[in-house]
Amino acid sequence: MENLELFEKAPNETVREYAYRVLYENIMSLKLPPGTAMSEQELSGILHVSRTPVREAFIRLSQKGLLEILPQRGTFVSKIHTEQLAEFRFFRVTLERAIVELACQDFPDPWRTKLEFCIFEQGKFIISKDAEKFFKSDNTLHSLLYEGCGKPHIWQIVQESNLDYARARVLNVSDAAEQMHLLYEQHKSIVGAIFAGNTELAKRIMTEHIDKVMGDVEVLKKEYPEYFR
Repeated sequence: MENLELFEKAPNETVREYAYRVLYENIMSLKLPPGTAMSEQELSGILHVSRTPVREAFIRLSQKGLLEILPQRGTFVSKIHTEQLAEFRFFRVTLERAIVELACQDFPDPWRTKLEFCIFEQGKFIISKDAEKFFKSDNTLHSLLYEGCGKPHIWQIVQESNLDYARARVLNVSDAAEQMHLLYEQHKSIVGAIFAGNTELAKRIMTEHIDKVMGDVEVLKKEYPEYFR
């Protein structure tokens, strides 16, 4: 697990919460890629905690579908489920087309400023070739759309609904610089359509934006067959 990224324990964070956070973030960022074998003993040593919080983290992550605990075989990071990706695509497109329609009707100035800054920083991340920060900013942009429309809790539901979709997006963005450029141009077009109040254009580009990940899945499966099921 040489790629495991460690974080400082946050103030008032319990050992149980810390172990879970470190493993969750590393799985979602693909530093622990699909199929990785997980060892309670090894991780407890790396994190400097007992095996109990690591075991509890394993259980929570398995409940989220991110770990597979196989009796007498071991524990592994779950592979990306392509059928669930297709189902989630329908869910995401339906919601986000509705969100941009609301945004085109009324989007408060403070949130417009936040969107503009988000686009600005994405341009900087492309220049610095920082795919990880670009992906986080991509998530921020979508969350701002929900928040600006007064629907922040729905965004939380979206985030928790299909973690395989999020992992596929990380794999896609980190695959090549041109992927970041394309997503960046789509983000600019979506924001521009919202600011112009062009509902149909915003909905069309948002659909293309989400469908892009689904279209890339077949390519990704050929490049990383060990990551998918």
